[in-house]
Amino acid sequence: MSSPALQPALLTSGRALRYYNLFRVASIAALLMMTQWAMPFLEGRNAWLSGWLGMYAGLAVFGLLLGRTRLPLSWSITLSLAGDIALLVLYMHEYGGVQSGFGMLLLPFLAVAGMLVPGRLALFHAAMATLAVFASVLADMLHGISLPRELFQAALLAIACFVTSSTTWLLARKARESERLAATRGDELASLNRVNALVLQALREAVVVVDGHGVVRHFNSRAERLLGRVQRDTTVPELMPLIVRWQRAGCPPYAQAVKSNVRGQQLIGRMVPLEENGTQLLVLFLQNVAEHAAEAQRMKLTALGRLTANIAHEIRNPLAAISHASELLAEDASDPASRRLAGMVQDNTRRINRLVEEVLQLNRRDRVRPESIELGRFVPELLESFALANPDTAGRILTHYQAVVRTRFDPGHLQQILTNLLSNGWRYGSGRTGAVRIEITHDVIHVVDDGPGIAPDVQSQLFEPFFTTESSGTGLGLYIARELAEANGARLDYLPPGGCFRLILPKET
Repeated sequence: MSSPALQPALLTSGRALRYYNLFRVASIAALLMMTQWAMPFLEGRNAWLSGWLGMYAGLAVFGLLLGRTRLPLSWSITLSLAGDIALLVLYMHEYGGVQSGFGMLLLPFLAVAGMLVPGRLALFHAAMATLAVFASVLADMLHGISLPRELFQAALLAIACFVTSSTTWLLARKARESERLAATRGDELASLNRVNALVLQALREAVVVVDGHGVVRHFNSRAERLLGRVQRDTTVPELMPLIVRWQRAGCPPYAQAVKSNVRGQQLIGRMVPLEENGTQLLVLFLQNVAEHAAEAQRMKLTALGRLTANIAHEIRNPLAAISHASELLAEDASDPASRRLAGMVQDNTRRINRLVEEVLQLNRRDRVRPESIELGRFVPELLESFALANPDTAGRILTHYQAVVRTRFDPGHLQQILTNLLSNGWRYGSGRTGAVRIEITHDVIHVVDDGPGIAPDVQSQLFEPFFTTESSGTGLGLYIARELAEANGARLDYLPPGGCFRLILPKET
């Protein structure tokens, strides 16, 4: 959304000399037209004029060559202008002296040079022109051609030369200062635009700026995700009802809450009017209700996780004491009823301890230590350790590899996720060989069982904390598995029908 920085065109020495030579050619062409057609009394001097043009052509070539050297621009301009002054004064001297008026041709040359050099050098150029003009007049006076009053005309021309050089230098200095100021302001504006664009993209809301006709002026990437394809200088049909409603209300100058259904998404937000250079604009801030609710739910669960983790820490010590006391009571119990009661206490303390352990694992999301894992070696080791804890699964869980897959994942997290999925699959499967399968493709792990799957009416609650379909379950297994997957940049989903869970792995970088 940002606009590119406005960079001023840099006038290099070569470019300045090229412009100066173009000015020379144009001026001499005008001079020739004036002397050959507008003043017929000057005819008969073609030989001298041809020689003069030859010298001026040589001077122009010399000026072009200066642009290829490393001389400073002020020196190059001074050398070129010195030749111009000499030839122009020679031309003036040949065609009637200072009274001919050709001396005025010096002024545009001094003006152009004054725009390209510092002030003192501009005055030096005027002094060179003045000396050349007075030298021409004095030469005529020595030969008895010039009159004393021509000195007065030469003095007026000299004053004009100094005024022209100093004035154009001052104007050029003001222009350069304005150019530098404009360049600075342009850079600041470009920087501000980049910051604005960065802030606009960082907003979690969809932002769309439209004019009174619904034409999009600005938008962020979030708007594209919510509204589909959005382009500048086009309209978004889904937003037109909001704009029409605002216009029918008389275009109120205050912010208003909005609610709209776009592409099956319930959007809420606000619209804020804005005036820019006399144009009425409308800024729409929109967000998905479902995403907003999910974000609120995540924040609530985060706070709940911290609270339950603290409570779990406090429970462990008295729970250990209860468990130890029940074991002592079971050892000293003499009748079956007392032993049965002590066993009930031990079973429930183990259940509570398992729940505490799972609650404490909620805080492991922030402690991710990813490593490069080759699944062809990791999965067999996982199945071996799983079979040690569940002997009836030994050799009955099958694996299928479609490719050699490497991923970056926390090994402990990946082991916990797959162990949870394998436990659920084995619990609900038939128990035969191949009842639970692990299928590995390029970036996906499928854990499939032959069980009945999850009932459709509870699929939406499957990954919620403390939701379980078993009386002995804690309801935290799948929730923790998804949390650990997201912490590693992966995603865990349930794919109905049947018992199939899909773990989309992060790509190894």
